[in-house]
Amino acid sequence: MPAITADTLTLPRIPAPDPAVVEQRPVRQVTTAPSGLEGEGFPVRRAFAGVSFAART
Repeated sequence: MPAITADTLTLPRIPAPDPAVVEQRPVRQVTTAPSGLEGEGFPVRRAFAGVSFAART
């Protein structure tokens, strides 16, 4: 028997964000995903291929 029991099927509710406090951010860039072939020649598009995830300021 575990030392702690919890209901893993019920997640705690978080409050909805206050619209007056939510920060709006502008769109920096719109790009097209690069296309390529995967495995047996299936066409795919990589949404984040070559995108740097380094923090930008």
